[in-house]
Amino acid sequence: MERKSFLKTFAIAAATGPMVLEACKKNSGSDDTTTTSTVNSDETPTETEGPYPYVGGEVNNPLQRADVTDGQTGVALNLILTVINVNSSKAVVPNVRVDMWQCNKDGYYSGYANQPGILGTQSYVGKTWLRGYQLSDTNGQVKFTTIYPGWYAGRATHIHLEIFINGVLKKTAQMAFPETVSDVVYVSSLYSAHGINTTRNASDSVFGDSASDLAKETLSLSGSISAGYTGIYTIGLAL
Repeated sequence: MERKSFLKTFAIAAATGPMVLEACKKNSGSDDTTTTSTVNSDETPTETEGPYPYVGGEVNNPLQRADVTDGQTGVALNLILTVINVNSSKAVVPNVRVDMWQCNKDGYYSGYANQPGILGTQSYVGKTWLRGYQLSDTNGQVKFTTIYPGWYAGRATHIHLEIFINGVLKKTAQMAFPETVSDVVYVSSLYSAHGINTTRNASDSVFGDSASDLAKETLSLSGSISAGYTGIYTIGLAL
């Protein structure tokens, strides 16, 4: 898959200007939502690293932790990520380092200054919330406790991933979110000031160039706003 330009994302964000709040209508009934998409079992598409990785580089990231929330509020999200080798009968791969980072509910990242967004330009230099890494266990799994990410102008809802084996970068990826769930989350109380994400997955600068890749990049979600969500995703490596 073609790697997208890091600068392209910023160009889109800059052209968008201040974020415009959409008038949103919440679906009637319960906030319970479950997706039934098949978990990816093929090689995970490679994407651009994108903005705001760990300051100093992910290899030097000291934040080995399962709970990356670090005081950030939002709808609870538990991630279960499984690493497999698509060249070895999809066998699980232990002892793989999986790094993740994401924005908070308002669309900002920790560690960086001068970020434009819904609350105006914000700086979070020295902060490390919503980022960290884990090593896969004997089942090839890593688990993270986090919050449902917000969004910022020009990008669909996403979480960044980098995967290392013995200190060598093997995959740079991004996970997309089912819009049926995101649209419900974004009109809930903690997210409603921002509203529904105006950039849809299919028109996103990273996910929008390939429908087949987008299907592989979208995690499966189950749960509700009140109970929190569980996200399941398979990271397929060609080793």
